Amino acid sequence: MNTERLKIFISHGDKGGTGKSMAAAITLDHFLVTGTPVLLVEGDAGIPDLALRFRGAVPLAAVNLNRAGDAETSFNKLGNILEGAAGEGQHVVVNMPAGAGDTIDELAPVLAEIVSAVGYDLIVSFSIGPHRTSTDALLKSLDRGLMSVVDPTRRSVLLPLFLGQAIAFDWAKASERAGFLDAGGREASVPALRPDDLRDKILAAPGAFSVLAGDKDTLTLTERALFRRWLTLATEAVASIL
Repeated sequence: MNTERLKIFISHGDKGGTGKSMAAAITLDHFLVTGTPVLLVEGDAGIPDLALRFRGAVPLAAVNLNRAGDAETSFNKLGNILEGAAGEGQHVVVNMPAGAGDTIDELAPVLAEIVSAVGYDLIVSFSIGPHRTSTDALLKSLDRGLMSVVDPTRRSVLLPLFLGQAIAFDWAKASERAGFLDAGGREASVPALRPDDLRDKILAAPGAFSVLAGDKDTLTLTERALFRRWLTLATEAVASIL
């Protein structure tokens, strides 16, 4: 019998363009490949990018998590979704939209209570940008937002290398980084998908990454080899924080 506790993985981050959706997609693909029941929760019903990619591959739900000023409505719906998923024995991946911090950080303690009550382990990654403003957003979340209510060993910083080398990120030299790691926080680097035309082709194509990696109609032989290499490295990075 599988005794693994259910996990809710929230792909958080600083605004848009830091790889939150990519991290969520890689995590979903990891669960699919391992045969683990998983539910995708889209945090912006108006821009369901992952829902379109994974439609037919995983169960889907949507709740607008970028509704500043009406966070209670969003959390009520999210709580009902989690309760239903727990009853089905599903892990949950939440794809956070840009601007969700104002909603989800406001009621972070409520979310932690809901997650605990339905029997989930809460795991949160923060996809960080290379500049100090992104470091400051992470520190704010660690101080009084979503990251503050997560067990220190279940929170992580993801460095999206399509934005530059890890050493060039402000977080890499931030004085607060050592304390984060000493407390049990984790880090992982998500490799850049190159060349650019391969990245664009993958992002435009629907379907789970693991399926696209073998799609002879969409990708050439060399593209498939390059994409499989990237997917292996990206999956290892994400799996290390789950």
